[in-house]
Amino acid sequence: MANDSGPARCRNASRQALPRAVRGVGGARTLPLAVKLGGEQIASETVCVSAGAHALTIVTALPDRGLAIELTSSFVGDEDVATHATHLALGPPGHDSRISVREYENAHVDPVYGPRDCAYEHVAILLEELTELGYEVSIEVPDDAFEALEGG
Repeated sequence: MANDSGPARCRNASRQALPRAVRGVGGARTLPLAVKLGGEQIASETVCVSAGAHALTIVTALPDRGLAIELTSSFVGDEDVATHATHLALGPPGHDSRISVREYENAHVDPVYGPRDCAYEHVAILLEELTELGYEVSIEVPDDAFEALEGG
């Protein structure tokens, strides 16, 4: 008679209850954001990676000399609980690193069914960081920017 307890039973139950949006650990996908300071586009790279169905990390690097900022935002959540996010801002040179933890209602920021909302929140934090440093900043998000993120 098969043993119905322990890790094997839990794994089987988990497989049956997995949401449609489940992703494994995914390779980095690029989000083509256009970051502008004072109306001029600057060098930037934004990538995101999923770590299972319930975690999404988005990283933006602005490597220009004198600016050199990196923002990492990690979102963890599920449909039955609030999403928690950690935002780590590094740079520019001579400035202290900053970290913040925020809680979002799942209906507004959801790494499982709404990765686009997580990306918009990441962009909002980046705008805050750059504005606080005294920059006139705009970030353009092309209509097709989320195809890779949403599996399109």
